[in-house]
Amino acid sequence: MTLFRTLLAALSLAASGLAAAAPETLLIGAVPSLGPAVEVLQQRFAEHHPGVTIAVRIATGAALTRAASESAETPDLLLLDSREQAEQLVAAKRALGDSLTVLGDGLVAIYSNTPGINTGRGAPLFIADYITGIAIGDPATSPFGRISRSAMERLTLLETAEKKFKPYADDAAAAAAVKAGQVDIGLIPVPLLVSAGYRHVGSSTALPLGLYTPAAYVAVITTTGRESAAARAFIAFLRADSTRPVLTEIGIPPASVP
Repeated sequence: MTLFRTLLAALSLAASGLAAAAPETLLIGAVPSLGPAVEVLQQRFAEHHPGVTIAVRIATGAALTRAASESAETPDLLLLDSREQAEQLVAAKRALGDSLTVLGDGLVAIYSNTPGINTGRGAPLFIADYITGIAIGDPATSPFGRISRSAMERLTLLETAEKKFKPYADDAAAAAAVKAGQVDIGLIPVPLLVSAGYRHVGSSTALPLGLYTPAAYVAVITTTGRESAAARAFIAFLRADSTRPVLTEIGIPPASVP
């Protein structure tokens, strides 16, 4: 009778979804501007999925999409700053179309940690004589670097501002250079500037949306993660209404374009 009750209890737990799941590891690849944001998402996800161990690889979107063709090193899930890159992976059958999830807009802000510089000055700041360097992510690999260039073009300031551009390997490196005072100002993705490492360091002012089309933060499961229950659970977590305030908190507002 005791054995019967034990078996019945175990079946009841399994049926209700409360039975302990086998530990699982999830490898997430994320672009540099989402480095601090991923830490927050990990913590919130772990509150409801304690059996999942998450490892994170930070690299540019171009590097992550290249890795998606190398099965030995491909993350199970990618957090990118370009919907186009995610759709290309889906078209090449290196990612799952039904997992593609738009997280929200990738916005840009003017950031400075140099005393006396008022980031609220806006356009005149980019051509001011006392501004000798403007940090940006390399436009060849960063959508935010390309956004910075297009914004200056719309302001008809590109000819002058471009001479001051200092491209860095990625957006996180550009932000770090401004924070260290190596560059006067930078055009930096908002998720970096609202993170704990930047929130109270220097000052920042949002770049007006009318000057650029936001980047798109997206998530997608690679074919490597096809059988990963943890990857599916993470996508479900990102899509949940209860996660929307978390995304806003880490600097990813709802997408302005569906």
